[in-house]
Amino acid sequence: MACVSTFQSCPIARRAKINTRSRGSSSSVAKGSPPPAFQFQCRASTFAADTSLRLELDENPEAIISGAWPGNCSLLSYDDLRAYLESQETAAQADDQRGVALLSETMSTPVLVATADQTLEDVECHFEAVSGLPVVDSGLRCVGVIVKNDRARASHGSKTKISEVMTSPAITLSSDKTVMVHA
Repeated sequence: MACVSTFQSCPIARRAKINTRSRGSSSSVAKGSPPPAFQFQCRASTFAADTSLRLELDENPEAIISGAWPGNCSLLSYDDLRAYLESQETAAQADDQRGVALLSETMSTPVLVATADQTLEDVECHFEAVSGLPVVDSGLRCVGVIVKNDRARASHGSKTKISEVMTSPAITLSSDKTVMVHA
């Protein structure tokens, strides 16, 4: 079975030179002697420049990797490599499709909110689950944002009104737009 070595994890391959012998040479090996322990030759194939992430495999598998190692140097079979590359291609396609999702499909619901007349003490428990809360008026329009770090500006500690420390105006996004439009 032909295998591709992960050179980064193999200390022998890292120190060796491609297409050379690490110990001894052909002239120093006597007839009938076993070959040097760390002898190998390899030619790495390359990845295609396109986004498909396909490995360009040569017709001759011995051109990929040939040789002998004294131990397991994290050898990877063609099947494992192909499965990994296919998973990367699938992940890349999923990333491309994420950008076309509507914000309404990706946002969390229900939304925890605060009002401007509440105190920091009233919303403190929400900061265990989220890092910030939208501040809404009586018509449920977003008028600001309160985040954990705003507590440091509170002049009356936990009794401070949210309207005193919130960031305003809030930047809001329309739920019918895509993620990439607002990214």
